[in-house]
Amino acid sequence: MTPTRAARREALEQLARKADRIVALILHTSMPRVDIEIQIQNLREEFLLRYPEASDLFEMVYASRFRRIWDQWEADRPEDEDRPWATAWDESH
Repeated sequence: MTPTRAARREALEQLARKADRIVALILHTSMPRVDIEIQIQNLREEFLLRYPEASDLFEMVYASRFRRIWDQWEADRPEDEDRPWATAWDESH
């Protein structure tokens, strides 16, 4: 059964809300990077379940957004000594 237009729109809006929540975690909390990366990985997995053929789209839209915001605001966040080598938004994933 093909999802209705309304159902597709709701699914996209739900992903957008989750992405906005991750941005808020980056900007407005002292949550450790590793915990934010878990949230990003969860969003990536949900996105790929819904749109398995669009993994490049996730990287272009969401991962690049999270990376840019993190890089821009990293100096204002508490120091995190346990920085992982690979992150959930690295292009290698």
